[in-house]
Amino acid sequence: MMEILYIGITQSFFAGLMIALKRPKMMANQVLAAWFFLISIEMAIVLVDSNYQNIYPLKLLPFAFGPLMFLYAKLMTSERQFWNPVYLIHFLPFLIFLIISIFFYGKPVMDGTKGFLENDKFIVLRIVYGVSFLISITAYSYATFKVIHKHQRNLKSMISYTSARVTLQWLLVLSITFYVTYVVVFILGAMDILLNIFAFDPYKFSFFGLTLFAFLYAFYGFNQPAIFNPEESKFKSQQATEENQLSDINNVKKYEKSGLKPSLIGKYTTEILEYLDQEKPYLDRELTINDVSKALNIPRHFITEIINKELGKNFFLLINEYRIEEVKQRLKLDEYKHLKILAIAYDSGFNSKSAFNHIFKNMTGMTPSEYKKLISETNG
Repeated sequence: MMEILYIGITQSFFAGLMIALKRPKMMANQVLAAWFFLISIEMAIVLVDSNYQNIYPLKLLPFAFGPLMFLYAKLMTSERQFWNPVYLIHFLPFLIFLIISIFFYGKPVMDGTKGFLENDKFIVLRIVYGVSFLISITAYSYATFKVIHKHQRNLKSMISYTSARVTLQWLLVLSITFYVTYVVVFILGAMDILLNIFAFDPYKFSFFGLTLFAFLYAFYGFNQPAIFNPEESKFKSQQATEENQLSDINNVKKYEKSGLKPSLIGKYTTEILEYLDQEKPYLDRELTINDVSKALNIPRHFITEIINKELGKNFFLLINEYRIEEVKQRLKLDEYKHLKILAIAYDSGFNSKSAFNHIFKNMTGMTPSEYKKLISETNG
């Protein structure tokens, strides 16, 4: 166990340092770096506590792990990253138990799972602590999942492609695994409390997971670029909130107070469709709604509103309809017969085989190969 603590301390500290110094500076990375530093400090305290002096009656720092994971996801999926003092409320449980810990410093409040249910003057505190931590890690894991899931759904109103760079699928997987690891620790802890069957403190088992998570989060976090470039959006100052920037085609009420004048709806709709038909921007595999906004000099949230409300779809669906139609037209032409279907798909704006096959099947009801065979039989 000591070896794991030494590895975890070193790895977490240097991971935090790397993320903190990463350029360009982002608030999300500073939060992630703080998480790494806290993991390093947590392991260092446990190391001292196990070998020298009992200075850690209540394990406080894990109460900050859930909030930091949630805030990293929230900031990473926000176009305008800034620290809101309101975020400090997420660390209230940590502060409360810190104060309690100060009052009970040096007293035998808790020694892992040993004597957890012993009927002494600290039993209520131990139970409240355990339940509070389980609620905290559950609530923030769920909140992180919701933030990432919403982000992945909302991306379809902003980009026309799928990419691990922007979907944060790695963060979703790790956050779920992070929660499952702590649930396992709780189950083992409960078994040890009730049955006293382990020769080790199940809490220390979590350091194996934290060491692994520190490595994985450092690897993916360091290689994760900014999803939103602050310089990309010319009209960002016109967008009041993130909810107004992202679209949900099932919620038309959000446009009731839109600044889009009715007299401009027809004009902008025509300009958008003509631009797509004539300039074929969808051939760009990484086309975003910001690109269209810049090209037409129309505020992005107006384009989003027109696509959602007037055309009844989102940006992702609209652009990929054009791409699918482009593929279908090229499959009919002799000049493209020497090319494989996938090559035509890439030339038509798709960035992956799986995305192309999935979207093509959804929109046409058949696979690309089946469609090509149908064309061949029709042309006979």
